[in-house]
Amino acid sequence: MKKRLFLIIMLISIITSAAACMLTSAIYYKFYVDDAKEQLKTITELSADPQYWNDNNSIQLSVNNILRTVDYNMRFTIIEKSGAVIYDNWAGNETLENHKDRPEIAEAFKKGYGENTRYSDTVSSDMFYYAVKLNDNEVLRLSREIDSVNSVFAGILPMLAILFLVLLLIGYFAANSFTKGLLKPINEMTKSLDDMLEGSKKTEIRIYDEFQPLSYKIKEQKIRINEYIDELKYERDTIGIITENMKEGFILINKDKNILSINTSGIRMIKNDKFNLQVSKNIIELTRNADILNNIDIAIKENKHLTYDMDTNRNHYRYYFSPVKEQNNLLVTGLLILIEDITIQKNAEIMRSEFSANVSHELKTPLTTMIGFAEMIKEGLITDINSIKKYCGMINNEGLRLISLIEDIMRLSRIEERIDADDNSMVNLKEVGNEVISLLQQKAYDRNVNIKIQADSIFMNANKNYLSELLYNLVDNGIKYNKNNGYVHLNIFKKEDYINIVVKDNGTGISEEHQDRVFERFYRVDKSRSKETGGTGLGLSIVKHIAELYEGIIEIKSKEDEGTEITVKFPLNSI
Repeated sequence: MKKRLFLIIMLISIITSAAACMLTSAIYYKFYVDDAKEQLKTITELSADPQYWNDNNSIQLSVNNILRTVDYNMRFTIIEKSGAVIYDNWAGNETLENHKDRPEIAEAFKKGYGENTRYSDTVSSDMFYYAVKLNDNEVLRLSREIDSVNSVFAGILPMLAILFLVLLLIGYFAANSFTKGLLKPINEMTKSLDDMLEGSKKTEIRIYDEFQPLSYKIKEQKIRINEYIDELKYERDTIGIITENMKEGFILINKDKNILSINTSGIRMIKNDKFNLQVSKNIIELTRNADILNNIDIAIKENKHLTYDMDTNRNHYRYYFSPVKEQNNLLVTGLLILIEDITIQKNAEIMRSEFSANVSHELKTPLTTMIGFAEMIKEGLITDINSIKKYCGMINNEGLRLISLIEDIMRLSRIEERIDADDNSMVNLKEVGNEVISLLQQKAYDRNVNIKIQADSIFMNANKNYLSELLYNLVDNGIKYNKNNGYVHLNIFKKEDYINIVVKDNGTGISEEHQDRVFERFYRVDKSRSKETGGTGLGLSIVKHIAELYEGIIEIKSKEDEGTEITVKFPLNSI
């Protein structure tokens, strides 16, 4: 601090001294130039009597007399009104150019006198000119080199240098003395600071009155710091207890991938029971799994929340990678890794997938029976015409419904197992929407439902069949569960960071208690109505699984007897 304060004062001294010298120089220079100009004007005006300049002898005599009175060289020029130079003591026998356009000459003929400062091509030097009118036809002009003024000014430079050094020395000693005097009480207080903080009475502490508020503030801050440290210790211990009792694995690393904290569950799930975090260790010392390390790199570099499922011999784990950022700052400072045991959920999903496949096979058996029964009727084993028509219609309708159910179950199973999930291309959602509307136009017409689409040309990297299935099921549901003269509107647009697909109808609506379950398999709000419309109970479940396949979210708004609005949002950063 002492050195810095000294340098600041010295810098101020140097700047002040330099400014003083420059100001002195500028004032002196202006004074000298003004004085030189006044001398030239005075000489010119005093010698402007025409009788001194009427012939060569008198001109030469006048020039010599004037030059003897000064210690610098001067130029004498007599110019006619036409601009011709009659006499010039510097030109000799050289013929000079016409001077009619010279500002001082023109001004002298007009006002009686004129002046100007400029570079002279004749003598190759900056000159000050002053001209007076001798008579109606002649002007006398005297001039002197500006360089002669600069040479005089150069003479004062040593004096200015001495002045600058004197001021600098004064500033040096003043800065040194002022700095020592200013910091002396601070140094004394620093030496006894420990005694002050501990409140010791054994040592007499001398504190200047000016620093009493500072000493009290230091004591107050020490108390606050101790309280803050105690609070941090309490929070650390509390967090430690919580994380140690978590069944999920918890790992916290910084941006350099050094482990800051890890709980017992995390060590167990990583399968590295010998790991011990006594000193700071890198994540690579905990695990060398390439997929985990790769996800850590992506999450930190791209500031992206990621999930990763890893299967072991007995367990299924899901890793959540969440970047840690400072408040109001997008810079990633670390990464939180949460490991969840999803063995039960995974097994349940496997069972559901197997169930879907088994159900599809089981449903084909009664379907074959019904078709066989229909063939018996066809062969004449049942002869009553009314019975034949009645049961044929029932068998046919039931058979078609079962086939539709089988197809939906198989389709859902393929989506769950992510079959064709990587068969993606850039799909124009507007075109897919128009195709779906065309397919369902006749069905809507038969049910007296008006359907229309309003869509922007938005491209999404996805499986076209999946997106078509999603839009078809949403619009089809709106038609099925509508009323006479109802409507179904399909809107596709971008908003904020999402692609929005909104299907809105004014049909029967869904009561609040059913809204959380309509996306479950085989769930029907009204089973009798579902049977009438030929629904399988899998349409919205298919929509849900396709949305999840592309990290989408589904929102539903509905009121009974007023209609339903279903919104599917796909994040733009996932396409």
